Amino acid sequence: MTNYFCIDIGGTSIKSGVYNEKGEAISPSKTTPCQNTKTQNMILDTVLDLTARISVEYSIAGVAISSSGVIDPEKGEVAYAGYTIPNFQGTNFKDAIRAHFDLPCEVENDVNCVLLAEAWQGKLLEQKNIVCLAVGTGVGGAIYQNGKLVRGISFCAGEIGYLNVDGHKFQDLASTNALTKRAQEVLQKELNGHEIMALAKAGNPQILQVLDHWLIDLAKGISTIMYLLNPQQIILGGGIMEQVAFLKPRLEEKITEQLISPIFGQSQLYFAKLGNKAGMVGALYHFLTRQKN
Repeated sequence: MTNYFCIDIGGTSIKSGVYNEKGEAISPSKTTPCQNTKTQNMILDTVLDLTARISVEYSIAGVAISSSGVIDPEKGEVAYAGYTIPNFQGTNFKDAIRAHFDLPCEVENDVNCVLLAEAWQGKLLEQKNIVCLAVGTGVGGAIYQNGKLVRGISFCAGEIGYLNVDGHKFQDLASTNALTKRAQEVLQKELNGHEIMALAKAGNPQILQVLDHWLIDLAKGISTIMYLLNPQQIILGGGIMEQVAFLKPRLEEKITEQLISPIFGQSQLYFAKLGNKAGMVGALYHFLTRQKN
């Protein structure tokens, strides 16, 4: 069975692993920190180093990359990168992989990859209309209609993180980073997402209030999506969305409160099931699809 090296580039780390064409992991997944500074971006160098190392251990037929930022899938290049990943715009992975390893490479936006992975492995590809939100460092979005990703004329479709919500960027209100910042300000101590959710489950009143306001902001963005696209399903991904039992009923309640009528709220919330491997699996699906065409 043919193997592929799959890479998922986020704002703070790079996940990688070898997968076969069925989306099954062949190697253990590896997480590598992004080595970025305000003046220098080392992501491409890290990707080349990881590919060189994995090529010694495995025979791979191509490199499939999922990446943050606005991605031009034709060029395999970062067309735009926001303030969460400085000095990333213009990075061309496809040319670099071909030049260094003589291997085919395909690159797609990370949230598009999450959507493709969940739709592929979750048997959702027959759905006519899906929207995916990835809640993490920022809030990314992806749109799937009639069997295809919707990219827009400059590959910017689905960039809901920049949506204006109450005078703020949506991702500055509804990302996991935003939740963490609020919680730390309230309790005056360092916290991560896991610790915040543990405090919420334990009934900490201050954290429950912070979480309540955060869910309201998240619901405002989701209700906007429902008004605009009326999707069959909204996939919610990101580490914090693994807390399905705790978050789902609360979020559904906040969304209902935002909508003018229940007729707009019939989209099903689908909490992503593939976790941290979704970006890599979606990158593989994108690679296989493009290489067939």
